[in-house]
Amino acid sequence: MRSSFDDPLQLRAVNAHVFCPRLFWLEYVAGEFVDNAHTLEGSHVHRRVDQPGGSMPAPQASDEASKNKGDDPWHTRSLWLSDDTLGLTGKLDLVDLVEEGRVMPVDTKKGKPTRDGALWEADRAQLTLQALLLKAQGYQVASIAAWYHGSRQRVVEALTPEMETWALGHAMSARHTRSLDKPPAPLVDAPQCRGCSLNGVCLPDEVNALTGGGEHEEGEIRRVLVPDHDAVPVYVTEGGTRVGLKQNMLKITPRRGSEMKPAEVGLGAMSQLNLMGGVQITTQAMQALLRRDVPVSFFSYGGFYYGRTQSATSRNVRVRIAQFKHADSEVALSIARALIADKLYNARVFLRRHLPEGPESKRALRKLTRIRKKAEKAESVEQLLGYEGEGARQYWAHFDALMQGADEAWAMQGRNRRPPRDPVNAMLSFGYALLVKDAQLAVEAAGLDAYLGVYHTAHHGRPSMALDLMEPFRRLIVDSAVYLMVRRGEVSPENFVRSGQAVAMKTGARKALIAAYERRMAESVIHPLFGYAISYRRIIAVQARLLARVLTGEIAAMPNFRTR
Repeated sequence: MRSSFDDPLQLRAVNAHVFCPRLFWLEYVAGEFVDNAHTLEGSHVHRRVDQPGGSMPAPQASDEASKNKGDDPWHTRSLWLSDDTLGLTGKLDLVDLVEEGRVMPVDTKKGKPTRDGALWEADRAQLTLQALLLKAQGYQVASIAAWYHGSRQRVVEALTPEMETWALGHAMSARHTRSLDKPPAPLVDAPQCRGCSLNGVCLPDEVNALTGGGEHEEGEIRRVLVPDHDAVPVYVTEGGTRVGLKQNMLKITPRRGSEMKPAEVGLGAMSQLNLMGGVQITTQAMQALLRRDVPVSFFSYGGFYYGRTQSATSRNVRVRIAQFKHADSEVALSIARALIADKLYNARVFLRRHLPEGPESKRALRKLTRIRKKAEKAESVEQLLGYEGEGARQYWAHFDALMQGADEAWAMQGRNRRPPRDPVNAMLSFGYALLVKDAQLAVEAAGLDAYLGVYHTAHHGRPSMALDLMEPFRRLIVDSAVYLMVRRGEVSPENFVRSGQAVAMKTGARKALIAAYERRMAESVIHPLFGYAISYRRIIAVQARLLARVLTGEIAAMPNFRTR
């Protein structure tokens, strides 16, 4: 069996562990690295020291250089050192020659020192270990330093044996954390969480709320609100369009004779690219998107979701091990019960909002409540399927009545697909394809295998876990978007074409539905469990990560999402 020292510990990983052990585990064990304004600023500040420069004399040569008063002091940038005995490896931003033949590691930090003008503990640990690596190579080191860009000052501290022992203790603690199957518990009321790039992955307050780890004596739970990214999804819907690369922009060129105008979109401004039908994309554009981890999803012209490209599968293999371990288990059934009960609850809420007052409406709502309560106690997936089907019959009968109330042209004979036989079902099928695409992105970002579900059975090519995750959101996002489009006159029967029994959307209907879907996904609602405002797109991502935490045993039960 390999020892921990067979896998060297990175110096920056020890910095992360001192800052927050959970952050260290998520980044260096689960492979969850996410940029935000702070990390991007740090990369910008490091752009000079990340460029190798200068030469590092041998230890004895550095001593001779210091004795030669005519020589200018030397320094070396971006020096990588490792030592098997220490079990450490890492890149040193800068090594300066100081008096008496001694060298000093200098690390560049974007922020400011402590209020007392001292090094932060995480920085002190990292620099002390840098000094130990230099000493292991034969250099004399008596001090360490950090250049804090935020205050434009260098902070120097003397190196002591006590500091060395302390830093090695932190390295040993990091090795222990690296061996854990689950991440350490989140910090409670910690200032580190506010600017942490992994806040949306770690979910400190959400996990603490579900496990009781974040409760104060007053029963209040601190919220760290994670804003949605400024980047937005981009859709290209017209066949014959070419998507190419122009510096850091995607250049979208329509086919000759098209009414669509050419467009350019910054790579940093898009969260995903969606291509419909015969849209061409160049290899250069695809490579640029893969480098930035921007997913590219492919749909048929009619809206069938083929799949997507991805830069790499999540490194968090522990989540997938737990997922396969719990396949067909009571844990999987408990998650399935929660998802389907939420679906039935949200279906009832949708009908309650839109059905006219009357005895028939009340009966329908009571039936859905009874079915939902049965689903919460289902003893098998087969029972759950029966309750879901019973609820679906109730729901679609009244949804059909709602659509006919808008106009007879929107009548539907229940839910039908492959092919859809009326305009409403054509829009629903396309909307669900968009939703399963976003659910699959969320599932895979959480480290889950999209093709092994807890409710939908595994079939070749079917993203069962994504279909599971989206169940509570079908009525709230897609059905709501379609209903409001019809009620507001954003789409007309002339926007559809019939071929035999099949009905398909024309370009106008497809564009209108994409716009309505994205408006709904961006809409902020109050999370019924956590109490903060959050968009539907973020809710889906949060629920995917919480589902993964149930499978790994970090939290006990799947949190419900039931709208008010």
